[in-house]
Formats: sequence, structure tokens, C-alpha cells
Amino acid sequence: MLKRRRATILAVVLAAAAVSCRHATAPEMPVPQDWRSLMQHPGPFAALYRFSCCGQRNLILAVRSGADRLSISVAVPPGGTAMSAWFAGDEGWVERVKERCREPLPHGMFPLSKDAALPLDPDLAALVLSGLLPEGAHEVPLTPGWVEASNERLTWRARIEGPPTHCSRVLVLRPGEERPLLGADLKSPIGHVPGALVLTAGSKRVEMVLEEWHAAEPPPPPEWLAVPACGAMR
Repeated sequence: MLKRRRATILAVVLAAAAVSCRHATAPEMPVPQDWRSLMQHPGPFAALYRFSCCGQRNLILAVRSGADRLSISVAVPPGGTAMSAWFAGDEGWVERVKERCREPLPHGMFPLSKDAALPLDPDLAALVLSGLLPEGAHEVPLTPGWVEASNERLTWRARIEGPPTHCSRVLVLRPGEERPLLGADLKSPIGHVPGALVLTAGSKRVEMVLEEWHAAEPPPPPEWLAVPACGAMR
């Protein structure tokens, strides 16, 4: 009786292990046939997010993008604007609200607070927030379901799912490296636009929930660009 019971338990364990193994080795689904419909330049847009970052929750992030420009502002209700940033081409500035001055931003950084930023330049930020793919993207032969594009500075990988056809995960890496500079989970798609995003870069984690998205004119330069550069008046 004891031997029969042991045999039954062993059979259950082996069956469970086999099922687990099948799930672990389940093949990735190929990219949807119309994945190239996502390979387009983002049109000008305005978006509003409720987000959490840097030890704070329920912040408000406003983004406007278009014509090689990007405008960002972060508000902390009910205190008002905490940080504003502006990009035009390769030039970027952040407003130091309390100091009433502006400070240049390093290229390729997307600021979120005084001490936190993500490794995204304006073009990549617009692609991630729009759920679109860069020109030149192609399928990755050894990784079904993923597409990739590269330039001299960065490699961009995206997991494509559907329907509807959308990016579900994005990785940004330096060429030749496998450890991502940035990982982004894109959730709750509204068409191709992600309705929620979780972005991680090193120890930083940002959660964003889309409140509003619409086509818009490219952003005009902000008035605060007229204030002096930090340190210029000393």
C-alpha cells in the first residue's frame, strides 16, 4: 500500500514537472503580420499622465511633442509646477523654478525631477509614449516576436503583440551590450498608444497612467527660456 501511494505521488510530481517544463519552453509568438504599421514618425501630440516617481505619487506630467521639439512639465498637486524642461534639436534646458534660472540638460536625458532622469532623447521619448517603432526596424531572427533598430549610439528592441498590434515591451541598449539602459512595459493600449507605462532604468522606476492624449500643434518655446542661465548673474 505504501509503495503504491509513493508511486502515485511520484507520478503526480513528474506530471506537474512536465507541464511546468512545457510552459517554460513554450515558443514565443511571431510578430503580427501588420507590425510595420507601427514603423512611423510620431505626429505632434499633447499628453497628460498621472505618475509616480522618485518617492512621490500622484504627480502630474504634461508632455507636448512635435517638429523636433519636446516640452515637459511636472506638477505636484496642489503646489503647482515643480519642474519644466524644453528640447529643441540637440539643445535642452530645465527650469530651476525656485532659483528662477535655467540650466542646460545633457543630450539623451529625459528629466523627471531635480535629481532623476531617464536615458531617453526627445525622439525616443516620443516613440515610447506613442507606441511606435523607429524607421529601419526589422525582425530579430533568433527572437520571435521582437523587432530591432540601431544607430551609432543606441539599439532599440520592441516586443510586438496583437490584436490590436502594439508594442508591449521596449528595451534601449548601447550597441554590443545586452544590459538595457532602459526597460519599458507598455500596457492597456488604446490603438497603438500605451494607456499605462512602467519604465525602469537602474534603480529608478516610473509608473505612468495616461489621462489624456490628442493631436496638437508642435509646442512653442516656453516663456521661461528668457530667464538667465543659472550662475550667469553671479
